[in-house]
Amino acid sequence: MYGIKAIVSKELRRVFKDKKMIMSLFVLPVILVVGLFSLIGMLVKGQMDDVQEHEPVVYIMNAPDSFLSFAQTAGLTGYTVIDGDAKQAEDAKAGLYDALTDLVIVFPDGFEAQVTKGIDALDSIQIPSVELFYNPSEDYSAQAREVYMAYLDSYRQMLLGSRFGNYAAVEMFGINDNLIQDEDKAAGKMLGTMLPYFITMLIFASAMSLGVDMIAGEKERGTLAAMLLSPIKREQIVLGKVFSLSILAVMSAAVYIISMLIAFPMMMKNVGDGDVLSGMSVNFTGAQIAQIVILMIGVVLLYVSIICMVAVFARNVKEASSYISPVYILVIVAGMITMYSSADGVLYKYLIPVYGSSMAFKDILTREITMPDFLATTISTYAVAAILVCIMTKAFNSEKVMFNA
Repeated sequence: MYGIKAIVSKELRRVFKDKKMIMSLFVLPVILVVGLFSLIGMLVKGQMDDVQEHEPVVYIMNAPDSFLSFAQTAGLTGYTVIDGDAKQAEDAKAGLYDALTDLVIVFPDGFEAQVTKGIDALDSIQIPSVELFYNPSEDYSAQAREVYMAYLDSYRQMLLGSRFGNYAAVEMFGINDNLIQDEDKAAGKMLGTMLPYFITMLIFASAMSLGVDMIAGEKERGTLAAMLLSPIKREQIVLGKVFSLSILAVMSAAVYIISMLIAFPMMMKNVGDGDVLSGMSVNFTGAQIAQIVILMIGVVLLYVSIICMVAVFARNVKEASSYISPVYILVIVAGMITMYSSADGVLYKYLIPVYGSSMAFKDILTREITMPDFLATTISTYAVAAILVCIMTKAFNSEKVMFNA
């Protein structure tokens, strides 16, 4: 036990006495996350404002008198009317490809005659179609389409009211949405969509560089050989390095996560979506906190064990970094899958390392985790971590592996 404590103390002192290490682990993450989210918010807001302020370039072919009258009443301006000029219409459509035109609206021939028929001529009424041409890959064009669709819908309601004397005669009934939800669960679902992915990515990223230097780096510098010749048992050296790296990984990841929880609402408010978060609260029950802590410790031990094991079998830092990069990509992919999928209560999915724990984090935040599922992913995570520690211990007892013989 003394040997484990000595190794943990040594590794923590080495990190906290290095100002550059403190900056990279605990200061730069705050600056990076807050700065990145603020930049994203400003860029998105700038793009949205630019689209809103843009005067759309719209051409209307065969515009009926009733629509022109409606447009004047509604205050709709800025469009160009094309009266039967086919070439001008084709040029306007061609302009959609290079953003010279935002929208082309084509009313069919005989439109006015059809829509102005009264209720006494219902048998002869046909439904004319108004053609809209736009480019969805252009923001200005997509926005113009949304705006004019709203005006066309109002125009249709006006025509129906004229035909039947009262629009309510054909509306039949309306639909009112009434929002009823558990605000805590809704907030948890929002966090559960992305937080498990970031937890997975940040814990691994925080431990990756430290773990490689802590073992492969010391092996390359020759300091690990001196440690192996000390009276401390080799299994204690393994556990000491795993525990110290776990502590540092949790601290660094916590800085990232707290920074994200602070910066994300700021970004949402900046882009005008702050109302999405209004009324929502993030309140965790005692059971949720306990489950998160228990599972978090297991995930940290698992990731640290993976990194340390790779570093043990590598001959130097360069080799360890090349080995760990594909593993990091797999961890990121497993975390990303949980953003767009659900375990659906299938027990075996929670037994899959990394994927199961990420899915469990998501279910804990949304309060949908069951005790069998939680126990399955927890036992699986701790068991895999323990197996990897045992493999590392055997590797530490191998002179061939530790001295690159």
